[in-house]
Amino acid sequence: MFQDYLAGFFDGEGSLIIRFKSDIRYKSGFQIKPNIDITQKHFGVLKFIKDELKMGKIYFNKQEQLWHYDIYKFEDLLKFVLILKGRLVVKKEKLESFEKCLSIIIKKEHLTKEGLEKIKKIWLNPKTEANTP
Repeated sequence: MFQDYLAGFFDGEGSLIIRFKSDIRYKSGFQIKPNIDITQKHFGVLKFIKDELKMGKIYFNKQEQLWHYDIYKFEDLLKFVLILKGRLVVKKEKLESFEKCLSIIIKKEHLTKEGLEKIKKIWLNPKTEANTP
């Protein structure tokens, strides 16, 4: 029951994010930073979700005057994707793209320029051939 609630709530209020941070320490020239974020004005619902999932962190952004529940740890991202898989409606395709990007990262392909480009194609152009299994 909680998983269905979470999926519906996330479909409306959540974000799947992949950041491309320029970093010369990587062969590709970028660090890939995936994360999941849910933003709310009220703390309570985010605390409930965090307590149920036992992952992620909650913080308050003073400038936005909003609470954020963020998941960054890779193994937690994978668990979260498994919970949502098959349950989303609005963000279904974005979750599929996010999962494909995570699978590239698991294989360490993101460390090459080719792998980075593959992730960019999947993430930034989800309707391209690169986004097929």
